[in-house]
Amino acid sequence: MRWREPVPVIRRAAPAVLATLSALALAACAMVAGTPFSFGDSTPVHPADAAPKDPDALEIWARAMDAKNLRILVSIEKRRLWLLDGKDTVMSAPVAVGKGQTFTYKGKTYRFETPRGQRRVIGKETNPRWVPPEWHYYEKAARRKLEVVHLEKGQRVRLSDGTYIEVRDEDVGRINQFGNFWPFTPGMEIIFDGKIFIPPLGTRQRSVPDALGTHKLDLGDGYLIHGTHVYNEDSIGRAVSHGCIRMRNQDVAKLYDLVPVGTPVYIY
Repeated sequence: MRWREPVPVIRRAAPAVLATLSALALAACAMVAGTPFSFGDSTPVHPADAAPKDPDALEIWARAMDAKNLRILVSIEKRRLWLLDGKDTVMSAPVAVGKGQTFTYKGKTYRFETPRGQRRVIGKETNPRWVPPEWHYYEKAARRKLEVVHLEKGQRVRLSDGTYIEVRDEDVGRINQFGNFWPFTPGMEIIFDGKIFIPPLGTRQRSVPDALGTHKLDLGDGYLIHGTHVYNEDSIGRAVSHGCIRMRNQDVAKLYDLVPVGTPVYIY
């Protein structure tokens, strides 16, 4: 039997000339203003009651409903995730999804949306750390009219107050007037003299704690199902992310325990 129709149901860190240090965006799928989805009493208890309107999404939904194995379903329209085993609902939870916006910076265009299609859980991790893509820094630079500086291993940059930014081993830090090297706290943006400095990949400053919440499920190509930073808890139910599927920490922890690597994921 194929499912086709829905069943009706009811910085400054230290003083410096022209220097600031600001908090890094708190998620790979960073929070922005977004219109909340009103769940109310109409929240579908089963994806059979949440067929999408988009024809392409409808085909993915139908495939998901025909499947018999353990699987994750995500409705972009309803902003909700289900874990099904056969026709039984194992769990259901609200989610945040991609904001569906385009960002262009110096000739490069990025589309921030949650892509429809079928994927699989290819990895799982507790206490994950986020490695910000370059677009994160470009967004900050565009918003604050900053110059972007890509740091390289072993590089030293003189600042206007006579101090230096240096990449030393696995750290990016600042050398003060006395020659002391102080690594920047991971999870902080490095902004001085009207410039935003991008830490090299592999440094601790390019690895952000807490941004992805307590757990993550890797869907490949940079897309994740992950938890939520404490400052982003009110983002659930909104179209605000850069493409990932964001859950409340208690919900993603439950999902993490229930699904093994290899579990199919249907996003419609």
